[in-house]
Amino acid sequence: GVAFKLAWQVAREICGTSKVDDRMKDFLVSATSLAALGTIADVVPLVGENRILATFGLRTLPQSRHPGLRALLDSTGLTDQTLDAYHVGFMLAPRINACGRLGHAQLAVELLTIAPEKRCLEIAAYLAQQNTERQRVEREIAEQAVAQAVAGGAEDPSVRALVLANEAWHGGVIGIVASRIVERFGRPAFLIAVNGDGCGHGSCRSIAGFNIAEALAACGEHLLTHGGHAMAGGLRIKCEKIDDFRKAMLAYAAAKIPTEQLSPTLNIDAETTLAAMNQNVVEHLGRMAPFGQGNPAPVVAVRGCELMMPPKRMGKTGQAVSLMLRQNGTTMRAVGFGMGDLADALAGVTKIDIAGEPNLNKFNGRTSVEIKLKDVDWER
Repeated sequence: GVAFKLAWQVAREICGTSKVDDRMKDFLVSATSLAALGTIADVVPLVGENRILATFGLRTLPQSRHPGLRALLDSTGLTDQTLDAYHVGFMLAPRINACGRLGHAQLAVELLTIAPEKRCLEIAAYLAQQNTERQRVEREIAEQAVAQAVAGGAEDPSVRALVLANEAWHGGVIGIVASRIVERFGRPAFLIAVNGDGCGHGSCRSIAGFNIAEALAACGEHLLTHGGHAMAGGLRIKCEKIDDFRKAMLAYAAAKIPTEQLSPTLNIDAETTLAAMNQNVVEHLGRMAPFGQGNPAPVVAVRGCELMMPPKRMGKTGQAVSLMLRQNGTTMRAVGFGMGDLADALAGVTKIDIAGEPNLNKFNGRTSVEIKLKDVDWER
């Protein structure tokens, strides 16, 4: 977004007027696709000018003549589709970031700047492979981190921060996993990838009300370097100092985080029924898009939903779950990504309350309303 605004001002200076000529105008319009990609990928708040840029950029992206963007869209099967922030944040951006996380970001720079069409297709295919590998590494680290967190008392109310370390972890992926740990346990997470040079590099993620930058500064005597902001940060530490840092951070968190703050909260915008969430309503809700940081998608709660059939695991690894719901004669599908364990937890359960984001699912020329699950509750 900042680069786009700078380009706009440069164009004005070149043209000598606030109204740029047609050539510059065409360039700026086409550049909104790159501006939208960067704005959403960097998790910038989608409000004000950022929201305007993201909105128009998402409209121009499918028709972009940029060879790198075309190759990315082709590799993800998104060519000529209507795009939203989800497609950028979870399909396009992860591919661009994958090479930087597992190797070197130069390929992504080449893709988006100077590469000819054939080279762009080659790079896009490679980035897809790298992203698949990144997902595998992420799952592996996440499983190890969860096990280590549980062993370290993650479910004990007295443990209010998690400092986890492993010499086998990849430093380019631990930030993503740290976010997953925060979501899972509702505690600030500090993940450290131990290197062969006797030092570790860490990524930190927080919960609302706990300032990561201040926490790192308070425990800075145990660190070589550190930095960040309220919700995220990074650090470098000598391996022999990790235990001391863990003790110091747990003590600091215990003093700063009240017990009630450990319970993750989900903001519900409205309680409704399945029947009320028809296609027309969901289309109107979609006018508030693009959704993302600073402009979250509406979340609704629906009570007393019947499970029409046993839940089904989805995806190659079974990490997602599909539920068929019924309420007063209205049926609807709900999908929970990263909630595959619900398939076992809901065995034998017939009625549930749900919270989620209503979406339109377009498949084989048909459009239907479905719910992206955020939480599920039932009588135990």
